[in-house]
Amino acid sequence: MKNLLFFLLGFFVIILGLFYMYDRFTSNLPEPETLVPSSLIIEFSDGTPFYFPRAYWYNLEDYPEKLITALIISEDEDFFSHPGIDILGMIRGIFYTVIRKNTQGGSTLTQQLVRSLYLTQARTIERKIKEIFISLYLEKIRTKEEILELYLNSVYMGNGIYGFGTAAKYYFGKEPKNLNLAEIALLVNTVKSPENFNPQDLKGRYKRASVVLKRLLVENYISNEEYEKYSKLLNKVKSYNVFESKYDEEIFWRIIDELKEKGFTLDLLRKGFVVKTTLNRKYYNLLIENFSENNAGIIINYRTGEILAMYGKGVTNGRRQIGSLIKPFYYYKAILDGFNLDTKLFDLPIKIGDWTPKNFEKDYYGQTKLEDALIHSRNIPSVNLYLMLGDVMVRDFLKNELYINGYYPPDLTLSLGTIETSHEQIAKGFSGILTGIVVKPYIVDEVRNSKGVVVYKAKPEILNIIKSSKRYPMEASYLIIDLLRKVVNYGTGIRADIPGRTIIGKTGTAEQFAWFFGADGKLMMIISQDGRDLLGGRDVAPILRKIALKTDMGKTPFSISSVYRKLEVVKIDPLRYIDYKYLIDLIKEGKFSLEELIKILRTFDREYLIEFLSYMNTVSQEFTIRLWNMLGGGK
Repeated sequence: MKNLLFFLLGFFVIILGLFYMYDRFTSNLPEPETLVPSSLIIEFSDGTPFYFPRAYWYNLEDYPEKLITALIISEDEDFFSHPGIDILGMIRGIFYTVIRKNTQGGSTLTQQLVRSLYLTQARTIERKIKEIFISLYLEKIRTKEEILELYLNSVYMGNGIYGFGTAAKYYFGKEPKNLNLAEIALLVNTVKSPENFNPQDLKGRYKRASVVLKRLLVENYISNEEYEKYSKLLNKVKSYNVFESKYDEEIFWRIIDELKEKGFTLDLLRKGFVVKTTLNRKYYNLLIENFSENNAGIIINYRTGEILAMYGKGVTNGRRQIGSLIKPFYYYKAILDGFNLDTKLFDLPIKIGDWTPKNFEKDYYGQTKLEDALIHSRNIPSVNLYLMLGDVMVRDFLKNELYINGYYPPDLTLSLGTIETSHEQIAKGFSGILTGIVVKPYIVDEVRNSKGVVVYKAKPEILNIIKSSKRYPMEASYLIIDLLRKVVNYGTGIRADIPGRTIIGKTGTAEQFAWFFGADGKLMMIISQDGRDLLGGRDVAPILRKIALKTDMGKTPFSISSVYRKLEVVKIDPLRYIDYKYLIDLIKEGKFSLEELIKILRTFDREYLIEFLSYMNTVSQEFTIRLWNMLGGGK
């Protein structure tokens, strides 16, 4: 009787101890779903990953039945009948851990899941005991199907990948439901030793995976014909990282910033959300393939604002001086305000304070047509046009009509592109002058939650419609497009010309940056290159041409059609912006020949010649008389 009491007391203490350990190890455990490796998924527009996250979540029904069968008969054939642990296997495992200081099989799928989610891989008796109690607890709070779904999505599959669905995408480029039996066998075999037995282990994977197929045959889940077919196929299955690509962190944060604007937080997005972007995988890879580390660029559908590709530093928030890339913006404004293509712009030495802008060729034409000044990117005529429009008016147009953000210098050097801004801001400006409508660039197409429900769908957003002036915006767009077409056909952008295609463009060169903008009736590409002694036409235009040849750029016609209405000449006196004293000093110093000036003045019509001499006379009567006589006394 006494022995019985001791036995019952001991039994009671053991039971009490077991309950204590059960409560201690399982209380306050987080929900298992919150521990499954997961990540925000970002996709290209075609649904392939922009960058590869650690894990995708798939529902149980997304996995093929034969994969589940192969997994269970290989890893835990009593899965649907045991309480979460295999008693005999557990005893064997403890024996090998304690006596032989080694681990041995015996873990159920539930135990493997617990080890993956809640514990470490440490080979200790304490961890094994925790594993047992948490496994029993997990079987209590979740159904077998839920446990299986958790396992399929969380098991480690090598190369930093978790879950069978993710592994199917990573190793074979397939959705799990499209796996064949050979691929299933290779993935199931991976579970035993993920870093050594995964499908990229070419040495011994076939022999080991064939064991999985053999078990399926023995258990009558596949026929002899299927076994023979897929055993042979094991030697032919190709495994590779389908989505390995250069991951651009700046693009990631550009996407996140846009999502935050729409009310999504990063913590929310990481809970299995899928973001489908507007990024075109082909275009993105073309930028990578053709860019050096000094290049950056963007490809955009300027009619909708969809960013199709971007790569390099500072595309979104960077600040680079843009040089002559600024000129089309205020030339468009001039055309809008009534300037004609043959409006005369003066091309003579000028000095504004301490600033003496020069043409790239260091020469002077005296006067040139507005269209020729843009086509050949003449600096001094452009500065004169800028002055004729007015500094305040141009700044207002750039900021409040074209929505170009950036650093604006406080002086007139803005006329030659000393504004510091980014590719994305420039794209906004060009969308305005090419269509008359400024659209907001966007990169997020849609957002789906963890259940696949679309919770956000993007729509093009109009920032501004250009205001009419002497001409309608569409008229001005038609004319500026024609001028930019000539830039590529025979102007400074000729190295971007592709016979049989219509591409418009503009070069830009600053002290440490070179640019080229190109577009057709739909696509716009803006590329920069960092460095000294660079030229937009020589160094950057060929890069755009090379990329364009591998796309359809230049094949989409411009849909804008209009007529050129020559308007009454704008009553603005351009001659007053010439620094006549500076011009005389240059001649006296031998930096500009008097003969060259006479040659230029002979091209002036009589009205402009008299006006020029009148201004000159206010500075030096003696020099004016000398010019008059050399010109033949006005004859």
